[in-house]
Amino acid sequence: MPYCASDVAASLRASRRHFLRHLVGLAPDQWDWKPYPECMSVRETLAHLVCDDRAALEALQTGREPDYAAHQEAERDIEALRGMLDRSHDMLCEAIERDLVDKAIDAEVSAYGAPVKLGALAVILCSEDYYHAGQVAYIRQATDPSWDYYQAIYGD
Repeated sequence: MPYCASDVAASLRASRRHFLRHLVGLAPDQWDWKPYPECMSVRETLAHLVCDDRAALEALQTGREPDYAAHQEAERDIEALRGMLDRSHDMLCEAIERDLVDKAIDAEVSAYGAPVKLGALAVILCSEDYYHAGQVAYIRQATDPSWDYYQAIYGD
C-alpha cells in the first residue's frame, strides 16, 4: 500500500509520544528552569506545542499562513496543558486522516501556510516534537546529571 495521509498521522502520533516520554518523572523545579532567559521552559514548550498544533490545523484547513497570535495559549497549569496538548494533537491528526485521505503522496498541502507535498508534511510537523524533545532532554540533563536519557526514552 502506498504512503498516505494515515501514515502522516501515524508519524505525528509517534513523534508526539517520543516528546511526551521526555516529560515522565520531570521534577517540579525542572518545569520552569531555563538555561538562559530567551529559552522556553518545559512548561512554555507545552503551550507552544498546543499553538503549533492549532496553527498547523488552521493552515491545512485554509491553505494560508496561520494566525499564530490567535492560537497562543496562556494556560500554564501542567495538567491543563497536557489535556490541551492531547486534544490539539488529536484534532490535527484526525483532520489529516479525514481531509487528506484521498490525496496522492505528491499532492500539495499547506504546512504552516507554505505549500508542500503530502509526503513532506510528516517531516515538517514531526520536526517540532523532535526539536522540543531535545530541549527537554537538555534541561533534564543540565538539572539532573544522573538522569539516564537512553534508559528513560528507549528503555523498558
